[in-house]
Amino acid sequence: MIPLDTFMAHSADGRLVPVVPGGQNISLTFSNRTEYVERAMDYRLHEMDSQVAAVREGMSTIIPVPLLSLLTAQQLEQLVCGLPEVSVEMLKKLVRYRDITESHQLIGWFWQSLEEFTNEERVLFLRFVSGRSRLPSNPADIAQKFQIIKVDRPVNGLPTAQTCFFLFRLPPYTSQAILAERLRYSIHNCPSIDMDNYMLTHNTDPVDSSDNED
Repeated sequence: MIPLDTFMAHSADGRLVPVVPGGQNISLTFSNRTEYVERAMDYRLHEMDSQVAAVREGMSTIIPVPLLSLLTAQQLEQLVCGLPEVSVEMLKKLVRYRDITESHQLIGWFWQSLEEFTNEERVLFLRFVSGRSRLPSNPADIAQKFQIIKVDRPVNGLPTAQTCFFLFRLPPYTSQAILAERLRYSIHNCPSIDMDNYMLTHNTDPVDSSDNED
């Protein structure tokens, strides 16, 4: 809410601040309303200038500043953070099979299940097997292959993963529907290492470094 009595406004962190020097002592009137709006907008547009400058200076040590102007905000986000959409086709390009072949019916069921998942579910799957929520925009930037290994666990059991090795253990299933149901259960209910948010929380919360084993 914008106060309507003086030249004050709410900052990004909720504090009331003057939009001009001594603004707390300047009454807001009908005659100076336009100036107030201009001053308030200017304050909000530039209140993060020092923080943005610090980020820009840090980025300039990695990327030449003139090159940043060639990218949109969305393009820069994708280069730094990866793609928000988890592509099944990209995963297929990264996969390496162990003790099973691409033509095996179980593999066909697995890929069909991922394709039928929502993107939110594919993000959960990616976190389940790798600890990450996004894939790099360039497949060449992925150092590890996505490994699928067939295991002789009980039929229709829960799949497991080792995030450190980007490895997914796939037990035998009697149908694609059961595979999809067991996979959904695992990605929604089994804890995983969250590499994307680890640096935000490791100072305050204990981190479970174990693999995703049922």
